[in-house]
Order: sequence, then C-alpha cells, then structure tokens
Amino acid sequence: MDQKMLPIGISDYKKLIEEDYYYVDKTDFIRQIIEEGSLITLLPRPRRFGKTLNLSTLRYFFERTEGNIYRPLFNGKNIEQWKDFDRYQGKYPVILVTLKDCKGDTFEEMLLLLARELQSEFIRHDYLREHIEQKDYLDQFVRLQNRKATPDEMTGSLRLLSELLTSYWGTPPLVLLDEYDTPIHVAFDKGYYDRMIGFMRNFMSLVFKDNTDIFRGIITGILRVSKESIFSGLNNIAVFSLLDRPVCTAFGFTQEETNTLLTDYSLGDEKDSVKQWYDGYLFGGLTVYNPWSVLNYIMYDGVLAPYWVNTGSDVLLRHLLADGPSQIRMGVESLIQGEPIRSVINDKLAFPDLLSEASNIWSFMLFSGYLKATDPVKNNDDLMEYTLQVPNREVRTVFFTIIRSWINNGPVKNDRLELMLQALKEKNMPIFQRILNDFVVNTLSYYDTSGREPEKVYQAFLLGMLVSSGAYEVSSNRESGLGRYDILLRPRDLSLQGVIMELKLYDPVYDESVESVLDSALQQIEDKQYAATLQAAGVTDILKMAITFDGKRVWVKMA
Repeated sequence: MDQKMLPIGISDYKKLIEEDYYYVDKTDFIRQIIEEGSLITLLPRPRRFGKTLNLSTLRYFFERTEGNIYRPLFNGKNIEQWKDFDRYQGKYPVILVTLKDCKGDTFEEMLLLLARELQSEFIRHDYLREHIEQKDYLDQFVRLQNRKATPDEMTGSLRLLSELLTSYWGTPPLVLLDEYDTPIHVAFDKGYYDRMIGFMRNFMSLVFKDNTDIFRGIITGILRVSKESIFSGLNNIAVFSLLDRPVCTAFGFTQEETNTLLTDYSLGDEKDSVKQWYDGYLFGGLTVYNPWSVLNYIMYDGVLAPYWVNTGSDVLLRHLLADGPSQIRMGVESLIQGEPIRSVINDKLAFPDLLSEASNIWSFMLFSGYLKATDPVKNNDDLMEYTLQVPNREVRTVFFTIIRSWINNGPVKNDRLELMLQALKEKNMPIFQRILNDFVVNTLSYYDTSGREPEKVYQAFLLGMLVSSGAYEVSSNRESGLGRYDILLRPRDLSLQGVIMELKLYDPVYDESVESVLDSALQQIEDKQYAATLQAAGVTDILKMAITFDGKRVWVKMA
C-alpha cells in the first residue's frame, strides 16, 4: 500500500481530506463539543497540538451551504456514527477567525494584522452584502472588507457579522476564535500589554457575552488569561484545560493512534524510542503524544530530534526562569535530574503576575507544554497541588539549552567551559579551580545565594554547567554506599574517568580553615563510600573532589 502524504503544517480539514493526506480521525471532537461543552467553551492547549485543525473540522462539519457541499468530507469518519449527525451537520453558519499570526511589534501593527484576518472572513461572507438593509451596517461591512475599519468597528466586527448571519440564514452562527491569546503574549513582550487587554476584553465580550445571535462559541489558546477580566461576565463559559477530562484526547495522539501511525510508515519497531522522546503529556490524566514531533520524526525517516521545541520562541520562558524566584532554578535542576517537584497550579494566569510567585511560573510551564502534572491533592489552603515532571526527552533539551545560555550569556563564554571540563578530565585542579572561579564571579548573579541553603544553590549552578558535557551522565543527591552524594558524573564510556564531587560551605567564623573543610569533604566521600555506584557500574578510574564555596570564591581539592 502506498504511504499517504504526512499533513505537516496542514491545518485546513478540507484540504487534508480532499488531497488524501494521512489523517488521525479526531472527528468525535464534534460530538464532544455538543454533548460536553457549554454555550461558550475555552480549550487551552500547548502550541502545535492540533487546535487550528480541530476548529477547521468544526467549521466544515457545521457550516451551512447551498447544497450542503461539505457533507462528503465526513464520509467514513468516526463522527458518522453519532446519533445526532444529521441534526447538526451542515445546519449552521460559521465564523472562523484565527489570531495566531497577529504578532505586531506595536499595538497599531497588531491592529493591521487583525484587520487582514477580519477582511478574509468578511470577504468569505460577501453574499451578505446585498441583503444588508441598514446603511451604517453596510458601510461598516464594506470597510471591514477593505481593511479601512476603525478600531471601534474592529472591536464590534464579530458581533456585527453574527447578527447579519442570523438575519440571513434564520439560524445563529457557530463562532470559532483560534489562538486568542497569541497577541496577548506578544503584547506582554513588546510593551503594549494594557492596550491589548483592553481591546481583547471588548472584542470578545461583544460577541460572546449576552449575544443571542450565536449558536456556540469555541475559543482556543494556550492559557486562560483571567485576572484582566477578558472573560468577565461570561457565566456560560466552560473551560476544559489539559487537567480536565472532557475532550482530553481530541488534541495530540493517543498511544493507539501513535502505534498505528508508526506501523503504517514501517517504524513500528521504534515505538519505545518515540515514547521516550515525544510521549509523557497527560491531558485529563490520559497519555498523549506530541503530534507535531511524531509527524516530523516520520517525515525525517526516524531521526529523533527536538522538533516541537524549535517551532516557537522560548524568550518568555527564559525570562521567567532567569528573573523568577531562586527556587525556580533549583526546581529546574531537580527536574532535569528526573526528580519531581510539588506545586500549586493556577489555571487563571495574568502575565504581569507571573514573576510574583513560583507557582505561577510552574503553572505557565505546565499549560505551555513544558511539564506534566499528576497526583492532585488539595492542600491546607484548599488549593490544588500537583506533582510536576518533565514529560519527555524532547522537552528536557529545552532546560539543558536554557541552562547553557545562562552560562554563555555571561562574560565567560563556552570556550572557557570546555577548558574547565578538559581540566577536569586531566585532573588539573589549579586550572579547574581558576576557571570555576571566573564562572562564579561572572555568572552566579543569576542565583540567590542569601537563603538558608546556599550549598544547594551552588550545587544547582555547578550542575547547570556540567550537564552540557555529553561525555557524562550527571546526577545529584542519589543514594550510594552509606549516604547521598552531591554530584556524580558517570562516564558514558565506562572505561573512562568517573567523578564524585562533595560540596561544602566554608564559614570563616566557625571553620578552622579552607583546607580543613576540603579535607572533611574528601573524608566524607570515603566514609560514606560514595564511589560504590560507579564501582558497581564497572568504572575503575574515579576522581574524588572536594569543592568549597565562600560567597563568590571557590576552592577545589582532589583525593
């Protein structure tokens, strides 16, 4: 059987079906929207998980046309088995507007990009023009078609179009708004956030609030932007986030769908590798694969690579990790070591408040697709707390890359890091100590060392540098021998050198000398038998190191 074309970047359902692209049947999403949704339904999901394609599917299913021309698009699809198929298929006019490309450097530029999107939808409904009786409505309609509408007219554009469609068809329309929060993300980054929020609040309220000329409203995005009251007054809205069970498998590929897809493209033997790289997301408690990454993996003949993480900017994430509370950077260190963290999750986020609490940053990372959440428990404040983990190897590369950038963006560049790692390999402690001191002086400002556990801060800082070496598997705080080591570097080639590092804080008030603290750390490595893990793995060349910090000075000694 000939293999079908893969729908990479295809978000139009009609094109996908008519041109016979490979399609993972998600049409039961239509039934779920009717039976489980509300008058207005908000569906936040990470980027590249099929939001635009699903809205396009809704459009072609519901859209009323002369002769019901879209009916054949659903022949043989799952939705044909729905008992109410004929009741809803082809029965409603549809408005579909996407804001995914409204990324202006200024508010005015954003309005120009939005005007283009509105123009396209008003031209699509050009048949209405000759039936508009009120002159002011007709004038607005024409200006919107010609991209000459005022900001106020753009604000009320979807409300106007819904009224005109109801009047023409005698049936209220389905209103689909795709990626509603994209311009809000950009506005926060570019400095016109307040103006953007004010516009979006009115733009959405006019069409979705108390509008009798609407059958249903479906909104997609990444976050539920809440505190700014964008959704205020929408008492009839249902929000199905990735933590909720309704429509949970409508976005992304299930295990069964992924297995079938891999088998169809002769990659069935690679299921385990694909699972490690692209699985791990939990939507409504069910396992979901990243569809963009799986499709690209197949297109590139089975090359495992971070396809999803390269499709969008991580500027905001980098900003939050660098400028947020110090426990965020400590948490990232735990996460990349495979250790979970616990945090309250807030599904109603306001961009200006992201840095105010660590839980807001973890929440942003979860809903943006960088974490997965399990084991919900209500805490003493009646807030839901979750266990958070990195979902898969692809996302793990994001955190490695960001940690490297913290180092490389300082005055000390990556060539110095390579020299430091080479000194480690050669057991050249004076060079290792000198370069490490340079890093500490120039880069440790990213970390808060004034807390009660500065040793953990230094440990996270050092780990951030060491993970960039592909020669080692880096771990920390794991049991070995009779205790828990601070840092262990296991060589991927077991015939090479392994490294154990014990960190101690030097306090001139209480400690006799730097040398005594270093000796104490080396003795602990021996007494606690930290080398046991490396020895059990077959490593015979083991470097035992003591590292002592005092403010922004560092001393190193090897056994």
